[in-house]
Amino acid sequence: VAEVQERLIQQELSRVSSCVKIWYYDTNHQSNYALQLREDVIYPDAVVEGTTITAAAPVTKLLDINGKLVCGDAWGAIRIFELSSSQGSSEESNNNNAISRRQCAFLQFGGGSSSIACMEQVVGKHILLAVSIEPAVQRDSNSRMVYPLATSFRVPSPRGVYIVDTKESTVKAVLDNVHNDTVRCMCSLPDGGLLTAGGKMDATVRVWDSFDFDNASPLVKEDLDGATDEMQVVTNSKILDQPGYVFDLKVLPDSNGSGVYAVAAARYNVIKIVI
Repeated sequence: VAEVQERLIQQELSRVSSCVKIWYYDTNHQSNYALQLREDVIYPDAVVEGTTITAAAPVTKLLDINGKLVCGDAWGAIRIFELSSSQGSSEESNNNNAISRRQCAFLQFGGGSSSIACMEQVVGKHILLAVSIEPAVQRDSNSRMVYPLATSFRVPSPRGVYIVDTKESTVKAVLDNVHNDTVRCMCSLPDGGLLTAGGKMDATVRVWDSFDFDNASPLVKEDLDGATDEMQVVTNSKILDQPGYVFDLKVLPDSNGSGVYAVAAARYNVIKIVI
């Protein structure tokens, strides 16, 4: 009986970890109570493992890009949703159906062999998404979880950072061959650049110039069918002397509007400020 209960608990935890729950707050709600709360659940897509449909992957990262919800999972998939509400009557506005959700992009890195480790919006002329990946945990050597409806990207670097054009669903550039461990956190800079921080085996923070995203040399790779495609590869980056291994990075703009900024870095029980 205990084994059955444990199996049921694990199945429920697996199901819950694959879903995203959304709470909507209505700031126009007229009452003496707090903001009105609405709920929605994003359920996972089916995954094909050989000829068998299996459970979906746990969600690993969430990100907001200009009001769009970006969901990354443990099998390298990224789903982007647009959320909108209708401007109907007050009776309609009290109905959960007044809020709609539409999936506008569905991508997957590495055909199920990679996992999404970190995501960050890159500030610039276009809406770009920086995606850090790492090898996915496989149940066996032949296990590869594939989403049949996703736009698939090959992964030339198992621990690279991929700059994705979310509007076109294309990889614009690959930040490659620099970090010795998975990039665990990233931070977009006001000038369009990007900070990337590697894990413990790397312990460095690197800064990337946005100019290099658009002016990198092409990297041509050949897939299993002999077909080739091109990815822009970027290797030119600068290592910051400080702060070393960190858990998170945030930009601190000058309150006087000078354009000068500092970077706050969380490192164990201290926060370092790099100017």
